[in-house]
Amino acid sequence: MKKFAYTVILVSILCGNAAGDVLASVGSSELSWEDLVEMVGGPEAISGLGITTENAAAEILNSWVREQLILNAALESSIASRPDVAAIIEQTVNQIILEAYITDVLGDVEVSRLEVENYLDVWGETYSLEYNIRHILLPDEILASSVLSRLNSGESFATLANQYSVGPSAPSGGNLGWMTRGMASPDFMEAVCQLSTGEISEVIKTPMGYHIVQLMEKAPMSTQLTADQILELATLELVSARQETMLVDLLEELQGSYVVDIWPERLLNHI
Repeated sequence: MKKFAYTVILVSILCGNAAGDVLASVGSSELSWEDLVEMVGGPEAISGLGITTENAAAEILNSWVREQLILNAALESSIASRPDVAAIIEQTVNQIILEAYITDVLGDVEVSRLEVENYLDVWGETYSLEYNIRHILLPDEILASSVLSRLNSGESFATLANQYSVGPSAPSGGNLGWMTRGMASPDFMEAVCQLSTGEISEVIKTPMGYHIVQLMEKAPMSTQLTADQILELATLELVSARQETMLVDLLEELQGSYVVDIWPERLLNHI
């Protein structure tokens, strides 16, 4: 019940009143049937509340009433203007706006059935294998090329990963463990799938940065995907890849519209 009550608070703040069949009210604030359905996650979730009697229904509504009474008192106290609370509100609102904007920009990306089938004609077999890999993630192409040259000269992959990689796997020598299609971008996985055991890749560019990958071993997946599952996974991969490209293009465009500066040395001074 507590989780439900907290959800009521959040939705009440963001959405306010809504038209419809009013189930409860506190002053000028109202809870409609539409509000309740949205709060619990849709019509299917209503049955999970166990509302089978009038007393059970009253308890659900009284839960909203109690939270609304406290919310009204909180709003009247002007606590929302307190710096720490205002900062949290601003961060939450900004995150909602950011996610909504990205959804609007990238949400309509589609790939055709023919595109997916053509892709699987080339890469279909890779969806039945898993790959044990390690990698070095670098932020700069010049540095990546330098590290690759050192690897090709025989220097230790684990040592260079620990020293230069900016990925979370750096302390473990770059080990990512076993990966399958769908666990990384198609560009990354395509490069992995073309490697022979023990082979080190060329520099792979993705939106995350510049990767150097070594294939440790590969093996058939213990549980094979069906043809429909492979088709669905490949579709998701291609859509995701197209969205990544659009996002990179958007960021490049936006960076040209603003003066952007970073001072990493200042950050280091605080650490």
